[in-house]
Amino acid sequence: MRIFEPSKAKRPPIIRVINLVDVLFILLIFFIATTTFRATSPTAVKLVLPEAKTAEEVGREKVDRLNIAVGSDETIYLDNKPVALSVLEKALRDAKEKNPKVQVQFSADKTVSYGTVVAIVDAARSAGIPDITAFTKKSAK
Repeated sequence: MRIFEPSKAKRPPIIRVINLVDVLFILLIFFIATTTFRATSPTAVKLVLPEAKTAEEVGREKVDRLNIAVGSDETIYLDNKPVALSVLEKALRDAKEKNPKVQVQFSADKTVSYGTVVAIVDAARSAGIPDITAFTKKSAK
């Protein structure tokens, strides 16, 4: 008595690709759906913002903005690129020439010295940008 027939034993095994495609499609949908639920985008500079009772939400209107951030090591970043304080005023002046309505969003770690903050504000005003928004965190009190 034969267990296998000779004609069926010579046939190579078949991998069903349709089942693999279904599994990959489900995984793709899962990863797309879960990445769209991120609350905030990651930032290049980690900051601990100071708290203020009168903090407001900014960014509702569409305006060209330059982001200036100062890390805890007092490194200055202009749109997530490190820049020296001596070059900052020229970069802001160039941005002002390209767009006269440009605004500055300024955020600094709460350990940054007051002198650095004043120097950055002074550079923005010297470049002719009077609109400076400082980021703070709303206090719980």
